[in-house]
Amino acid sequence: MKHILAALLAAACSLVAADKSADPFAGAFFPPELILQSHEQIGMGQQQLEAVQARVKETQSRYEALRKKLEIESTALAALVKQERVEEAAALTQLDKVLDAERELKHLHIGLMVAIKNQLTPEQQAKLRELVKGGGAEVAEATRKRLTEKVELVKTGAQAWAAGGRDPSEILKAMEQQFRPLIESGKVVEAEAELDRLLEQLKPEKK
Repeated sequence: MKHILAALLAAACSLVAADKSADPFAGAFFPPELILQSHEQIGMGQQQLEAVQARVKETQSRYEALRKKLEIESTALAALVKQERVEEAAALTQLDKVLDAERELKHLHIGLMVAIKNQLTPEQQAKLRELVKGGGAEVAEATRKRLTEKVELVKTGAQAWAAGGRDPSEILKAMEQQFRPLIESGKVVEAEAELDRLLEQLKPEKK
């Protein structure tokens, strides 16, 4: 378990800092974490800030439901294609369900980005671009540090489960099958939401 989480941590750190020049949306949107961290610097009002926070919270809630849906449909597809003889029509129908779930997740992600951008004035957007241009490395480092800390917390929580006699295999499975693909595809917001979900799951049960 320790080695698996350490490998995921290393992957997260390197990929968060990776070049996103191939991203077709590069420069179009602003990471929610950057806006929330820099809201005073760019002169956001309280109403703007609360609107962004509310949309992020709403998106995280919907993301969890869609993530579960994608996991269920992907598992069903895997079961179909692992059979010795695969029924082509059934496999393609199930593939469509997987693609539909992925499409819903992408809609959710882009919708969040658009909604957040529309909360900002042109002047605020210009200030954010200057922050990214002049301090892109600092923003990437802050994101890397935050993700690193959360992965470490997941690792600690999983180890505590194991020490207490609870099976942490589902946590490890989520890190490998949910967190890793998200971070590898550059979906940092969704990846962090997955870490937050796992940390919530790992919280000690109230007596």
